[in-house]
Amino acid sequence: MADETATEAAPAKAGSGKKMMVLGLVGVLLLGGGGGAAWFFMGGQKEEGEKHAKNDNGDDHGGKHAEEPGPVVELEPFLLNLADRDELRFLKVSIKLELDRPEEKTDYQNKVPAIRDALLVLLSSKESQLLRTVNGKRRIREEIMTRVNGVMSKGKISNVFFTDFIIQ
Repeated sequence: MADETATEAAPAKAGSGKKMMVLGLVGVLLLGGGGGAAWFFMGGQKEEGEKHAKNDNGDDHGGKHAEEPGPVVELEPFLLNLADRDELRFLKVSIKLELDRPEEKTDYQNKVPAIRDALLVLLSSKESQLLRTVNGKRRIREEIMTRVNGVMSKGKISNVFFTDFIIQ
């Protein structure tokens, strides 16, 4: 009887050892496959981006993130009434504009009155409820870029920064 239990226990140990080895092998294959896929997709995109960011001379001229930021100019703060109907609301906002080239190569200084006028009309047409949300601020930032770039004929702005934004 002791011989029977010993012979039955031996195959059970051998079977569980094989299962563990198969599970370990499957785990290693899954980890290796996942790591290889990640390397392929992440590394492939980086190399493609690097190829597109180089010109014939090997110089980088990639997207916005590869370039150094342009000069930043500050507009005088705006204090204006908002278009709320229920209650009189005010907006005080300070805006800085990032130019796409040196200020001397743009017509920014000559266009400051027209830029301020365009932004006063734009901002005073907005309601406070829209401007309080993050998405509202993003939208107004895009509208500011569009308006200012429409006014400027030499050079453009590449970014808009709010340094003060107070609604009362």
